[in-house]
Amino acid sequence: MGTIHAEIELRNQADESLVAAGHLRPEQVRSATVRAVVDTGATSLVIPESLRQQLGLRTVATRLAALADGSVLECDLVGPIEVRFGGRVSIGTAIAMPDPAQVLLGALQMEDMDLLPDPGTQQLVVNPESPDRARVLAVGVRAFGDDARPT
Repeated sequence: MGTIHAEIELRNQADESLVAAGHLRPEQVRSATVRAVVDTGATSLVIPESLRQQLGLRTVATRLAALADGSVLECDLVGPIEVRFGGRVSIGTAIAMPDPAQVLLGALQMEDMDLLPDPGTQQLVVNPESPDRARVLAVGVRAFGDDARPT
């Protein structure tokens, strides 16, 4: 199987909040459209430090990132960041790696947006079982009825 790439839009979610509050104009939201490697083996979204600076994302924590070659690197966890693809949105954090890191779209964002890598077409696609909106797993929650409660 070859490498799957996808064009995704990344936006500074804090800027989006300022737009909603009337403190920023929509055209002032820092954003970038990038070509990402679809990586089901990566947990999180990974961005290079230069893109983190372009988007104006703040450090919220640090993480140890295990790399493909077995090495471990301390990196900033940054956000809040909004990821858009196929009419779907995921809001969360990203791992900022030293330049020239590739943008990796990880499993968390793909699951949140209900996206699937299609090895046959070498494309990232919206889950055909839920084409109109993302379906997420709510494991541990039963259907609510008269006496049903979350577990």
